[in-house]
Amino acid sequence: MQYIGSELQDRMDLLGIDISTLSNMAFLDETVISNIINDKFAFEEIDEFDLSLICSALHCDTQYFVNDEVRKKDLLISTMNRGKDTVKSKNVKARIQDFMNDYAFICEVLSEKA
Repeated sequence: MQYIGSELQDRMDLLGIDISTLSNMAFLDETVISNIINDKFAFEEIDEFDLSLICSALHCDTQYFVNDEVRKKDLLISTMNRGKDTVKSKNVKARIQDFMNDYAFICEVLSEKA
């Protein structure tokens, strides 16, 4: 079994988000998030919908938590130590990453239609 507590906490810290804030953003009980952080649930045991809500709030894919390659390609991670980062600049980078992912999806859909 694989646990993602430390990766989840690292992502929250990176974006300056605490358990209470993530709970509100993801519409989940604080206990659920706390249990994941404290490795009380293995990755495979986390409700898929709950995980998708967490990922949406944290601007990442579900594979971000279990795949080192996905983490390395993450815009926030790959741009670390390139100047002075603030929580605000990290959130802007996260939104840019969301836009890039949405754009790539739209391009893929449009290319299939042609």
